[in-house]
Amino acid sequence: MLKQLPLVGFLLLLSACQPVSELDSVNGFNTLVPLCITSQSQCQVNTELANFSIKFSQQQLSDNVKTELPFLIELTELAETVQSEQVTKQSITNISAYLEGKDMFMGKVPVFFEQSGKEGVYSAQSLLASCSEEHMDWRMWITIELKGQEQTFFVDFTSQRL
Repeated sequence: MLKQLPLVGFLLLLSACQPVSELDSVNGFNTLVPLCITSQSQCQVNTELANFSIKFSQQQLSDNVKTELPFLIELTELAETVQSEQVTKQSITNISAYLEGKDMFMGKVPVFFEQSGKEGVYSAQSLLASCSEEHMDWRMWITIELKGQEQTFFVDFTSQRL
């Protein structure tokens, strides 16, 4: 009987969890405005294929992403202006991404972008584990497939332990 006690405790903890879709409406993610935070290495990434902006949103976001709290990442393909005319956005066929500790190995955290309701805007929800350090530097690697070609780039940002 005592050997089954940890299993029963784990099942009770698991039953208290909410699916991510319920968290969106409970925490009000739909009302948060994505921001470029000052701890980011860059907010706009200019590549050979296209230009992108990367923004973050989280309920307690001030300057750093807080660990152990879900946060949103918004990737937007920016329309180019050529000779005073706005060129339409290209169609992204695939996005793959992951987060990893920049200076400390914390594993690879997969990031799954989905197209939002707006053209050229993709969003993903993620969560970072807490570290023993107060602040942790992260690197998000993003690979975009566009026009039959792939382009990989990264954005660094800092998280803060709660």
